[in-house]
Amino acid sequence: MLSTCCPFNLISSVTNCSSGIRFAWLSSGRRSAMSVESWRLSRAELRKVLDSYEKALEEDSFNLLRPTDAERKMLGYDVLKKRADAVKRARDANREFVEKIVEDLPDLCAGPDTSDIPPRPVCEFKVLNCGIGALPTNSYGSIASVNLHLLRDWSANCAHVDTSTYGPAVAELKALLPSCKGEILLPGCGLGRLALEFAKEGFKVEANDASRLFLTVADYILNRPPALSSIFPIAHVFTENWGLDQQYIEVKVPDPSPALGAAVKTDGTPASFTMVPGDFIKLYQAGGVGHRKFDAIVTCFFIDTAVDVCEQFRVMDELLEVGGIWLNIGPLNWRKEARLKLTYEEIVAVWENMGYEFVSNKRIDCDYHLPRGFKMYTESYQGALTAAIKRRASP
Repeated sequence: MLSTCCPFNLISSVTNCSSGIRFAWLSSGRRSAMSVESWRLSRAELRKVLDSYEKALEEDSFNLLRPTDAERKMLGYDVLKKRADAVKRARDANREFVEKIVEDLPDLCAGPDTSDIPPRPVCEFKVLNCGIGALPTNSYGSIASVNLHLLRDWSANCAHVDTSTYGPAVAELKALLPSCKGEILLPGCGLGRLALEFAKEGFKVEANDASRLFLTVADYILNRPPALSSIFPIAHVFTENWGLDQQYIEVKVPDPSPALGAAVKTDGTPASFTMVPGDFIKLYQAGGVGHRKFDAIVTCFFIDTAVDVCEQFRVMDELLEVGGIWLNIGPLNWRKEARLKLTYEEIVAVWENMGYEFVSNKRIDCDYHLPRGFKMYTESYQGALTAAIKRRASP
């Protein structure tokens, strides 16, 4: 999802099979000289990210597009032509979609009367501290990761994600806060689909993400969505494919579209929420500019992204009053750098020691992106869906 936090099997395949090519991450936390809103990428920055993605794909597909004479003879003209056509079609579509986002970004040459702040009817972006960096040095700086999250959150091909993951999470919180009037925090919100689903139920949602790339794309998709557009979200994945139809699957985004009824509450009024750019720990820890109390914290495919999970849990606990709710959904796909790779039983014990009672302990069966069976391998999980209520202040 969502976060700057989710499994990277599909993303890492770009790195693993790109003959040493690595994406060039944007790492500066300083205000870009080409961006009035420091959390948004400039046109030049976004094109640079696209160039890195296309360069990696060129490295991976070079031998397929320029085989040796022996390889050409063995594979045959038809096989090579179909591959070349598929690569070009995917490249052109993905490039065209990114260029739509580029055109949505401020043009410095547009003149002094042009506003750099676009309309934002669905998701307001609230900058709490311009000095906090807003792009992590990980895969959430790549077009590959954006395309995978567009596939997951904003395409009809992954409607099962709403059924298996987002829907149950919303239902669980509604059961605990039936008035749907609470204020919730959703860290690692990615492209904002789950945050919007909670907002549609009436919750006051504050979402948070740290990737300037994801924030830029989320702003575009949520507030000024294009007409249905084609992307080829896994064109970079050269493994586990039955045929070209799997690697070069074409999907239409955004579907559902926030402009066509996807941003409407159950009572028919417009749904909206707030997104705060920046690092979760720096923003929300005690003394941070975002630190305050919430009725609930919702983590979706998020807790296993922490290097220091105890620090993450401490910050989350400090954001909840007695009676507050922690709702978690997702697996434990710990990153290599994690200090403590806990089991879920150990996580439950940590929170119980902090004064929480687990009132719901469920398991969900979910496919992270494409449904199982579509490729030779898909990311599928039996993840946790748990809810805990803070019964006493932490020792």
